[in-house]
Amino acid sequence: MKYQSVQEVKALLSGDAEIAFIDIRENADYGKGHPFFVSHVPYSILEARIGLYVPRLGTTIALIDNGDGVSEKAASWLEEKGYTDVLVVQGGIGEWKAAGYALYEGISAPSKSFGEVVEHELGTKSISAKELKARMDAGDDNFLLLDGRTPEEFNRMTIPTSTSCPNAELGLRYQAMMARPDQDIIVNCAGRTRSLIGAQALNLLGLPNKIYALENGTMGWKLAGFELEHGATRTFPHELPEDVVASAEAKADELIQKYHLQVIDAEQLSAWKKEDRTTFMFDIRTAEEFDSGHPDGFRHAPGGQLVQATDQWFATRNARIVLFDQHKIRAAITAIWLKGMGHDAVLLDPASVTELVRIEEYEIDVSGIDLINAHEIKQKMTNPVTIIDIRSSQDYRELHIDGAQWSIRPKLEEVNVKGDIIIIASELLTATYALKDLGGKGAISLTEPEDWKQAGLNLVSTPDSPPDEDRIDFLFHTHERHSGNMDHAREYLRWETGLLDQMDDQEKRSLNPLRP
Repeated sequence: MKYQSVQEVKALLSGDAEIAFIDIRENADYGKGHPFFVSHVPYSILEARIGLYVPRLGTTIALIDNGDGVSEKAASWLEEKGYTDVLVVQGGIGEWKAAGYALYEGISAPSKSFGEVVEHELGTKSISAKELKARMDAGDDNFLLLDGRTPEEFNRMTIPTSTSCPNAELGLRYQAMMARPDQDIIVNCAGRTRSLIGAQALNLLGLPNKIYALENGTMGWKLAGFELEHGATRTFPHELPEDVVASAEAKADELIQKYHLQVIDAEQLSAWKKEDRTTFMFDIRTAEEFDSGHPDGFRHAPGGQLVQATDQWFATRNARIVLFDQHKIRAAITAIWLKGMGHDAVLLDPASVTELVRIEEYEIDVSGIDLINAHEIKQKMTNPVTIIDIRSSQDYRELHIDGAQWSIRPKLEEVNVKGDIIIIASELLTATYALKDLGGKGAISLTEPEDWKQAGLNLVSTPDSPPDEDRIDFLFHTHERHSGNMDHAREYLRWETGLLDQMDDQEKRSLNPLRP
């Protein structure tokens, strides 16, 4: 096992070689503060995620924790699986902070910071909630209001009269949504980043329309004293007229030339995949398009989420990123943003793709695993048994089997085990590795409260247990900002707008929006 100082790791992040800098801590600690270039792969779900984040075994991996030995556990497992260059950051987060390096709260600091850089460098225009509401109240309908988040987020809450159109879809679909060609276009999200990136994506197209980001999104709307709409289902048109598609494809070709984007064919991609360098492949179209068929080996990263949260999709820096969109416009705009964030992003020529595949349902091998139902849990409880509930701490607080102890993988060694072990879990893969950490002997139950009720098990709620200080799985950072807590909303917006002031020169150099 190799160790490196925080200074050595910081220097590696400026190099050209592949490196995956990974924060192995759980959500609570990660959300309190983490390095800028880090990706989050909690130890509790390491095995489920690492292959997606760092697919090449020869990539340098630097692990950082709280200096509590969790990185060593993760490093041992990674080396067992064939990763050949795993480093543990000496002293963990405490040493990183002591060296004077910034720690960033929340999640996706590079993407959020990039939104602020885009606004500053490219001059994205904004409209305030009060200005927009005044236009609505005056009966002004000469604008199109588009919500650039995912459809699920839109459904939970949005600005009245807005229509769901995730950011990556804007360049392809905006024209089909306009009542008049001269309408203003306003893009909103929940806060700032996707509003800014969505509005600027339309500016890339050179439209004559006035284009605005809604200042501070739905949080700004609520802070201005206006009500949000819940349960909205308005959405972009899935079927597009041929002239709209042709126009978007022509605009894509213009952007490819204007921004010097690289387009490769399927043969080149096949050759790259054989080289000793990581190639990530993302299909950025809608879920319906992806499910109907996609190039083999491509992951689905829809609706601008790849730009919104790069650290939640891949960890290897200096890798190639190949984007697929049969109309090219979504891939071209996404590539422009990714390259502006320092990534080597290219487009796959859709004309070279001769075969599309459908995703097959992945099944975990359950041979040798003792999977039990709720009735079997009750039977086992007639003898000494230790029930360990590794679902989320929030789910445990709401309802769990009386006598069950809540835990999470990094804290399993603290559990007082007596008799047989039963793991209560929400999904199988994490449960199998938790059981392995406990010695491999025991049973797993993927049951839910309704199953326990039917089996006659005694259930309890514990609103204060586990206590907040033990809930390392929960992201506390402004977590109530969408639930009516205006203090959390203000704090979140303060955090976003203050990101640039935290960045050092190395971090600032990584964010450089492309210009023609």
